[in-house]
Amino acid sequence: MRPHHHGDVMSYIVPMKALIILLLAATGGSLGGVAYYYQVRATSLNNQVSNLNNNASSLSDQIAALKTEIANLTDQIYHLQTINSQLNQTSLQFQSLEIQLATANAQLQSLETQLSNEISKVQSLESSFSTQLSALSAQLALDQAEITQLQAQISQLQIQLQQKGNLCLSGQTVTIGELLDLSSALATQGVGAKDGSALAIDDINSFLAVAGCNLKFVASVSDYSLDSSRALSELQAFAAAGVQVVVGPLNSGAIQVILSFANANHIVLISPSSTSVALAIPNDYLFRIAPNDRWQGQADSAMLKAEGATKVVILQRHDIYGDNLANATAVDFGGIVDYAGCISSDSVCVIRYDTSAATFASVIQQLSVEFQALNATSPNRVGIDAVSFEEFGAIVSEISQSSSSSIRALLTGKLPGIGGGPTSLWTGTDGEAQDTFLSGNVTSGPIISSVRLPSTIYGFLNNTKTERLYTTFASTYPGATCDFYCTGAYDDVWLAALATLQVGSYNGSRIQAAMLTVADNYYGVTGWTQLEPSGDRVASIYEIWKVITPSGGVPTWVFAGYWDASSNSFVGFNPY
Repeated sequence: MRPHHHGDVMSYIVPMKALIILLLAATGGSLGGVAYYYQVRATSLNNQVSNLNNNASSLSDQIAALKTEIANLTDQIYHLQTINSQLNQTSLQFQSLEIQLATANAQLQSLETQLSNEISKVQSLESSFSTQLSALSAQLALDQAEITQLQAQISQLQIQLQQKGNLCLSGQTVTIGELLDLSSALATQGVGAKDGSALAIDDINSFLAVAGCNLKFVASVSDYSLDSSRALSELQAFAAAGVQVVVGPLNSGAIQVILSFANANHIVLISPSSTSVALAIPNDYLFRIAPNDRWQGQADSAMLKAEGATKVVILQRHDIYGDNLANATAVDFGGIVDYAGCISSDSVCVIRYDTSAATFASVIQQLSVEFQALNATSPNRVGIDAVSFEEFGAIVSEISQSSSSSIRALLTGKLPGIGGGPTSLWTGTDGEAQDTFLSGNVTSGPIISSVRLPSTIYGFLNNTKTERLYTTFASTYPGATCDFYCTGAYDDVWLAALATLQVGSYNGSRIQAAMLTVADNYYGVTGWTQLEPSGDRVASIYEIWKVITPSGGVPTWVFAGYWDASSNSFVGFNPY
């Protein structure tokens, strides 16, 4: 509301006076009373007017002050808006700087990471270089020792050649027989042994020619196809042809059948792969470049335990090889061993199958039942050890195609592992290790790759002779692999030739008598070939091989560490 002005007030007072006079007249009051009342009332009204005027003046002053204050505030607001705008711009600049700072920090962290990676690489390279330098130094020492040993062997051979001049001057061709499997369950290994021994014959003849010895060795190879009776017939044919030394057979079952004939007819047998403990007989005519199964039984048992198995089902060929290796593994594993069924309290259950079997449904059913019996009280702690040859491929293929989920589960079950997570239930032996028939089969290869099948096989540390053989083998037989059977057969042929030179004649009785001495002093592609009194190789290490499928590749055997016989411990074991 606006303040009242004086003229406005008077416009109200005049009517009010008239109204009062009328009222006084109506009530009959005297004129004097009216005048008095009027004067009092007029005075009061004048005072009110004066107060209102004063108030109006004060309000006008206040309004003027407020206008001034509003003007000041307006100026301040404008100033503050200007400052706020500047602050907003500054804030945007800060935000931009923060983004730049964050980007710079990220770049710095990236550079720090790169620097750290480069430092790690340098340190790794330094460590690798140091390791390689140490390894090269150690290898140099070994090479120097090897050179010394080879020089001693050469000197010894030269002396022998001079002493046995009649043999070198005879121009004789000595035939070394070979009993190998080229068409059955060890055919892959047999072909490798044949090829390795052929290279040995070439190297021996080259050595003799350089030494001026007019003597040659040849190999006569017979395929006995893992048939023991056929092996005996072939050995008898060798005997009739005057053969005094035979490399092979590959399996212990065949040797068990023919050994009595070899002993009686003084024919020396040198096997690259037979390992049955039952054939560890001193003073017979059998010599084996591989240790017998008591060592491999320890290695297999240790491998199962390392993967966390507290119980095991052993699935084995029912022959002298399978029986003795399974027994050696079971005994070393310990606990109750059951060969006639399986109950939950057993530690080891052994299942045997006929080596002539073509299908394995009943064996697989038994495997499933016995595995479940042990697994009931030791869940995820039961391993399966397969003592098989190439029939193992058919066994796992049948398991994978079974209509029974409990049977198929045998291929997916796990053990606790060695620290990198669970591992497969399955382990294998030298009957499967490095067998490219198993890994290369379109059906069994991927299955075996899925379970890895870490498999033990007698091994050795490579030397310069080993590497030279591998190089020659690769160029002579492209695409093939010189496995343990190949290297073993190579050394077997050399032992046969050296023993012949040692005794000065191709005579089985004399060669048998000299063989332990010759072997103890021979350093071959498999290292020192020292033999026990039984004629079996002194154990050193057992290599472990497993099947993997590289990205974009095919199932392949790869090295997975080794077991050291002297310490009963693993080096670099990786079953994953």
